Amino acid sequence: MTEDVEINRGIKSRNFLIYAVSSFGGFHVATLITSSPIIGVPFALITTTIPVVIIRRKVEAERAHLQNLWPEILDHIISGLQSGLSLAETLVVLGTRGPIRTRSIFILFSEKLRSGVDFGRALNELKETFNDGTADQVCEVLEFARVSGSRDTSLTLRTLSNFIRRDLALRAEIAAKHSWVKNSAVLAAVAPWILLLLLATQPNTLRAYTSATGFTILIIGALLTITAYFWMEKVGKLSETPRIFS
Repeated sequence: MTEDVEINRGIKSRNFLIYAVSSFGGFHVATLITSSPIIGVPFALITTTIPVVIIRRKVEAERAHLQNLWPEILDHIISGLQSGLSLAETLVVLGTRGPIRTRSIFILFSEKLRSGVDFGRALNELKETFNDGTADQVCEVLEFARVSGSRDTSLTLRTLSNFIRRDLALRAEIAAKHSWVKNSAVLAAVAPWILLLLLATQPNTLRAYTSATGFTILIIGALLTITAYFWMEKVGKLSETPRIFS
């Protein structure tokens, strides 16, 4: 628990530093171009959100990558069961023969089993490690098969694998069609501020926006830009598979 707290503190400190550097960079670049620190302030506010967007997209990409690995993981599980291995042995083997990205997760799972942790509890912890609705479904099927001793586990997993493949293909198609929403959000958010940088090099525009009224308009515009961008991101985002069995 103490280690988790320290890790979270380290992540927060690192993210705060990234936000500060991004904000200072936006402020510095805008001030250099326009020769006005006042105009640099709203740019500092906007560029603070850039790391937020990057981190969120990185998390989403990582989650999507893990989801795309489940059909391959299920193929390994089915092959193990058909070769005569038990459920526990099949999952342990995934630590060495499964997808490279998930091997560390299944190695941790096997270590828990060797340390005496109950299989059901280890499966629950595996679900929490993946933190994904698809993982919940697979683990619930495996737990049900373990408790009931079903001989149709391979068939059930094959059906689940086909369902997951169809779902992933459909999501990829929808995401490709909705990508224009995110691209439009980026363009709509960036274009006015690039135009402002160009216009702020002219003395008349510079005087207008460095006044009290102009500065207020810029701050309001920056806040509205940030709000509108994240709203468009939310509109263009696909809903995640709900964690019914978490």
